[in-house]
Amino acid sequence: MQQTQSQWKIADSLFIGCEQADNREKSSFSILVSGKAYSHGAQLLQDYPCLRQAETAEITAKILLFLHRGEHDRVITNAGEFQKSYQSRLLQEQLDETLAPLYRQHPEFDVKRVHQPQWQNNRLSFFFVEHNTGLPYCVSYNCPAAGIEQSLFPSGTEHEPGFEYRLLASL
Repeated sequence: MQQTQSQWKIADSLFIGCEQADNREKSSFSILVSGKAYSHGAQLLQDYPCLRQAETAEITAKILLFLHRGEHDRVITNAGEFQKSYQSRLLQEQLDETLAPLYRQHPEFDVKRVHQPQWQNNRLSFFFVEHNTGLPYCVSYNCPAAGIEQSLFPSGTEHEPGFEYRLLASL
């Protein structure tokens, strides 16, 4: 396993993001904690319940996004800052058509829906910006109940059940 720059610390636990290529040269991502590798969130959240606390929602969102998409995408942690940045860029694009289109080629996004990562019951919701396009996505992760075995999520699965993301809705 090749260690990446992604690391998160909660209490006494260090979560290290690792990337490796499979036999088809496709990248796969895992989290290494205390010598054990996790490639899906379900078992990680079961073994480390501190990740399911309201105050760690931001770190949990970053870890889950890393597991599913790698380290290039960015979790939106400051909704107000993102909204201002989005509106500013959209206005610039409308006033200067020589700018490379980032947002004007899409219907206007409903950025008022963007919020910081948060847990509600067993669901983590957050937003991220895709690194290649700069487009905002919303994520919903339904945390499975305790006791569900890791074998339900084979390592070859593209996305584990419960993790869903989609382009942010337009106005």
